[in-house]
Amino acid sequence: MKMHDFFDCQAILFDFGGTLDSDGEHWLDRFYELYEHAGFDLPRNQIKQAFYHADHLCCRDPRVLPMGLKSLMKHHVHLQFAAMNLDDLAKEEEITQEFCAKTERVLQRNAKLLKRLKRVYHLGIISNFYGNVATLCREAGLTDSLEVILDSTEIGVSKPDPEIFRIALRTLNLAPDRAIFVGDSYERDITPAQQLGVRTIWLRGPNPRIPENAEPADCEISSLMELESIVL
Repeated sequence: MKMHDFFDCQAILFDFGGTLDSDGEHWLDRFYELYEHAGFDLPRNQIKQAFYHADHLCCRDPRVLPMGLKSLMKHHVHLQFAAMNLDDLAKEEEITQEFCAKTERVLQRNAKLLKRLKRVYHLGIISNFYGNVATLCREAGLTDSLEVILDSTEIGVSKPDPEIFRIALRTLNLAPDRAIFVGDSYERDITPAQQLGVRTIWLRGPNPRIPENAEPADCEISSLMELESIVL
């Protein structure tokens, strides 16, 4: 898709994890690397099971709701360690700090990007998260640029259910073809947005997962910093 094909769009909606907090890197892939860097020789399937176990618990724990990034990740990593019967508080802290440091750098960069995009577009977030994505947005300085923040745990609807996209569009009072969705996941972001008629920009990370027979996104980028040249 060429740049002028976005000229009539009025809003850009973003995924959060893997999109606004990194350039298309899934959290699980990041943890594979972090465990390796910390000196653990663990099967990836074991890390994957522990990661999703921690994910599941965080989505159902009301204590997570007020947590900022560092508190959240400290809790998440601790749950992963417990699931794998690892007992090393120093390594827990090391992995937590490395995850947060990289995330904070990318969020700070993207906060500036959103401020520039806000001059032209309505902006929002649609995220499968733990109920505290709005807290993370405030902490990272994103909130002033956003008109809608939808957290699956908070509203009880998660991607790829198209209803969560419809809620955002109703909030902004926009037709689907007047909005762009930017996300790193084909299954949760690109495909359901396409089905509604929302324009799509796929943030292709270093370990892309593309479903068989997937329709191509309207545009593909490898960093959010490419977005301005496409939509402005």
